[in-house]
Amino acid sequence: MTVQTKTSHLIERAARHLRGLEDLARSAPLPPAPSEEAVAQAAPLSPATAFVPPPPIEFAVLEQAGMIPWGRKRDRVAEEFRLVQSQVLRQLDAAAKPGPHGASLPNLVMITSARPNEGKSFVSLNLAASIAHFGARQVLLVDADAKHTSLSHHLNISEQPGLLDFGAGLTPRPETLIVPTRLETLSILPIGGVGPSRHDLAAKVSLATAIERLARRFAPTVIVLDAPPCLSTSDPSALAPVVGQTVFVVEAERTHRGEVESSLDLIAACPTITLLLNKSQLTTNSTFGAYYY
Repeated sequence: MTVQTKTSHLIERAARHLRGLEDLARSAPLPPAPSEEAVAQAAPLSPATAFVPPPPIEFAVLEQAGMIPWGRKRDRVAEEFRLVQSQVLRQLDAAAKPGPHGASLPNLVMITSARPNEGKSFVSLNLAASIAHFGARQVLLVDADAKHTSLSHHLNISEQPGLLDFGAGLTPRPETLIVPTRLETLSILPIGGVGPSRHDLAAKVSLATAIERLARRFAPTVIVLDAPPCLSTSDPSALAPVVGQTVFVVEAERTHRGEVESSLDLIAACPTITLLLNKSQLTTNSTFGAYYY
């Protein structure tokens, strides 16, 4: 026969009390995640953990990725991009005037195409650089295409966190993800999702939601999106109602009419769509570049 002692009663009561606390902890709801506004208003980082911005992308790297050497020469391609830049800015300024604009955000300019390799990244980079160089605007070029050889790859920033990390909530402050360039008015936001997790994040993240948050956070900035091709993913279709305008790149003598029509149907929710013919072969002297200084 076991004798119940006072000590054993104390131990049993303590054990019951601890089990009750554990049950209470398991049943208690998790605290809500802090809102984006709360994060933005949080106290600044201490000097030991202060954010150190990445070094600016050099002109040589930008030009190696396809950027025209703005300011050093005026050739036909440069002059044509200035025409496109003027058209884009006119549309942007018109859309920014007071009045009903639906859900679209005027400072968002999406660059897309029907199929890969039609030159949309080339157009994105040079249109962004042209607006930054001649348009006297702050420009943020966003790589929104998660393919392996994206714009981030060509700019040597594919291993840095970026848009996907922001969209997944892994980095609540997008300012810490932006990479400056030697062209002071031009910055780049990489695609992010470093390593094998990129495709997993791309499948989970709503690009339209992430980019809408980005556009509202940087409202005075012109945001140029290098988006995926329309017939490769659903992202351009999801982005169409959000962006203020779309520049649709058509490769001369390669893109089929049916592909163009199918793509335009997918992004018809965008209020303004401009078609840009790329890689056209011109032999006449009645074009830009025929006059020499």
